[in-house]
Amino acid sequence: MLPKSNRLKAKGEFKRTLSGKRLFGCPFFVLYGLERNPVSSVPAATQSVVHPTRFGFIVSKKIHKRATKRNRIRRRLRELVRLSLKQGTLSGVSPYRAMVFIARPDALSASFTDLQDKMERCLQGVRPLGKRVPPVHSLPPVDGSP
Repeated sequence: MLPKSNRLKAKGEFKRTLSGKRLFGCPFFVLYGLERNPVSSVPAATQSVVHPTRFGFIVSKKIHKRATKRNRIRRRLRELVRLSLKQGTLSGVSPYRAMVFIARPDALSASFTDLQDKMERCLQGVRPLGKRVPPVHSLPPVDGSP
């Protein structure tokens, strides 16, 4: 089970996180993130220790009408996050205060290893939203000079 310090519970917290940016999308889930306050005087590394990233999971009735099927998806996603926390592979999520996974219909038929591969790729590729990587190639000058 996911530790209490890493659980997102309140409805307002879910809404606030979903109003943030979409970070990742795949056939199994969509990930939304809410960044930490950048103007805080406390360094980000200290914030992540004091207030760890919290995770929430949404599985709607559109996925399946039976609650047992929806709960199975939620349990699998929660377990994947718990295992990642235990192994320490969530280094990329420290700039985020909260993250919400929204399940998609393909998650129901996906194997545990498929979900694990997508989640690992997703959480390793997560970067702070404000920092964009510049393009590798540059355009030639307009005036014709080399």
